[in-house]
Amino acid sequence: MHTILAVLVSASQMLYEAQVPTFGCSSNAEVARLQAVRSDANAFYKLLTEQVVHGQCVAIPPGAMVEGSITDTDASMLLVNVKNDPPGYVVPLKDFTPRKADARQ
Repeated sequence: MHTILAVLVSASQMLYEAQVPTFGCSSNAEVARLQAVRSDANAFYKLLTEQVVHGQCVAIPPGAMVEGSITDTDASMLLVNVKNDPPGYVVPLKDFTPRKADARQ
């Protein structure tokens, strides 16, 4: 059963490129907290730094390529890097654009 699930998840993965400095977190709630303060640069970077130190989030630079799929619970979020860093990170979809698989080279 787990093998089938893994195959389905990997089959639905697409390559995405970060268009702006962004972040990924271990849950939708942490992403929502960061998005809520994003308009205040100081509050945003303070909260992001705190979450990175606690291992809850990661910073993602512009131009970074990630493999991901839209989450089942929120179509405005992607679940990325599941293969490389399980269980992956939730990221805001609006910060990324889809890329073709051969864009990695």
